[in-house]
Parts: sequence; structure tokens; C-alpha cells
Amino acid sequence: MGRHKSQFIHDHILEVASDLFYEHGINNVGISRIIADAGVAKMTLYSHFDSKEALVIAYLENRSREWVDWYKRQLYKMPLTPMDRLLSSFDVLGTWFTSKRYRGCLVANAIIELADHLHPVHEVKREYYASIKTMYLTLAGEADLRDSEYVAEQLFVLLREAMMAAYLDGPNGVVERCTKRAYSVLEGQLARG
Repeated sequence: MGRHKSQFIHDHILEVASDLFYEHGINNVGISRIIADAGVAKMTLYSHFDSKEALVIAYLENRSREWVDWYKRQLYKMPLTPMDRLLSSFDVLGTWFTSKRYRGCLVANAIIELADHLHPVHEVKREYYASIKTMYLTLAGEADLRDSEYVAEQLFVLLREAMMAAYLDGPNGVVERCTKRAYSVLEGQLARG
């Protein structure tokens, strides 16, 4: 099998498994369901992923990286001042929260579902959270705020809260409440000079 075809099959299996894991939960999706939905043989799946855990980790790494990249693109495609970009960081999430496919934060869901503090998912969580905090830190630095690290941490906490609230309680008002709270954080941090 050529490398291109092998990569295509790998990506196809990962895409199918990722969609199933996010929609139905990791523990609710077995290997046989992934094999059936992907239309591959069991040996084919295991030649690409040596275990369900390896497939879960690949799903989490891939989708969390894709999500952060998507979020950054959404924020930077708008012609806004750095401060307005920070304030609009929750507006960007409104469409995502109201999507019929929205099931909350995939990494938080995995941590809760797998309930094992030694599971490799925790390393994925550290990397995912660090990339989001770094993004907020960059945005805060661009806005020339007094304490960019404080702002990044506060916006990160608001983001996690927003993701959970939109999933558990529904999206109505989540973006507005988080934007209002973000404004309160930011107004106390204006101008270093």
C-alpha cells in the first residue's frame, strides 16, 4: 500500500473515530463501531492505531490543535484593535455554542469520562490549555495591558466556564455574560503607562 493511501486510511479512521467520540462519548464508542463506520477491517485499524487509547489520544491531540487554530483564525480575521479583539473573543464562540453538534470541550469531556488521573489525556490537556493561555497572553500583550499574564489566566477561566455553561445549561446569554466579565477584567488593566 502506498504511503499516500495509507495516510488517507489513517486520517479517515481518525476522522470517523473523532466524530463518534465527540458525539457519543469515548466510553460509549467501541472499536467495532469505529470499524463499521469507517468501513475498514480490524487489522487495518490496528495497523494504524495499536489500541483504542492511542486512537483516543490522537483524536484529542488533533481536534484540540484544530480548535485552537480555528479560534485564532477567527479572532485575527477581524480587522479590530487588539483590545476589541480580546473583547470579541467570546462573540466568536457564539456560533459554535449554538451549533447542533456542540457537546462542550472535548478535552474536559475526556478528562471527566476517563476519570483516571494517570491517563495520558492529562498531557494532552496540559498542552491544549497552554496553547490557549499563550494565545490569550499574546492578545493581551498586543493590547498593551499592565498584567498580560493575569488577563490571559482570567480569560482562560472564563472560556472554560463558557464552554461548560453553554453545554450544560444551553447557550442563551453565555457569550454576553462572559463578554461583560471580560470587559471588567480588561478595564482594570488598561495602559501600562
